[in-house]
Amino acid sequence: MHHHVEAVTVNHNTSPYMELMLRSLFATHRSVPRLSITVFDNHSSDDIRGLKNYAAQKGVPVVQSDWTTETEHNSHGEILRRFVLEHPDCTHYLFLDADICFVEDNTVGTMLAELEREAGAFGIGARLSWDGVAELPEELRRHNPDLYEARLHPCCALVKNTPLFRRVVQDIGLSCVNYLWPERTEYLDTFKLMTKVMGTHDLMHIRSSKMVMHFFCVSYDWDPDQVKAQKAAQRDALLHKLRNHTDEPAPGG
Repeated sequence: MHHHVEAVTVNHNTSPYMELMLRSLFATHRSVPRLSITVFDNHSSDDIRGLKNYAAQKGVPVVQSDWTTETEHNSHGEILRRFVLEHPDCTHYLFLDADICFVEDNTVGTMLAELEREAGAFGIGARLSWDGVAELPEELRRHNPDLYEARLHPCCALVKNTPLFRRVVQDIGLSCVNYLWPERTEYLDTFKLMTKVMGTHDLMHIRSSKMVMHFFCVSYDWDPDQVKAQKAAQRDALLHKLRNHTDEPAPGG
């Protein structure tokens, strides 16, 4: 089968993380047939020059979205929804968060092969790690089903392009939802409602053998200053290493 993967990612004042994500993608993939990448930017106010310069070197477009970092609600899911509907001719969609770092060779190619072997799967997600060495602890995964079990996590997710998936994206969307039960409110994070709807068609999501490093939540002002500084230091060390890495093949071959 000839694959054509359309990848999409959103920058939301996460420019150094996004540069790291792109550099790590190119550094760990010798070739992924017909992989196109689009970066949408929410009119970020941080220093975006490094990201733009590197993206230009690699022929990756950085496109301003219709939203800003001051938009009232999370625009992430709607940007991804529009991208899917505007790119109907690929075989797969690859959804990437700005704050991941590829740490294993040929992650996308392996995910493609694993997904193709599972006829009952609509999508596949990478395993997640804080340090790029070990997967998140089992206890944490068990207590937070949104990481794997309850939804296809959009930080590094590959999805088959099917008429059903595009119909769900068009009519249901990929955004966060507050579901109002009679006695409680349930928050469904990005991709979770879509995952539930695909499940009603007996289509599941699976977990890849490949793992990515995930910094988590860097576009939100949630972390204490010390944690922010630790993440930034870890990011900058990896970014420095990759900026001095000269053998970067293009994913498209």
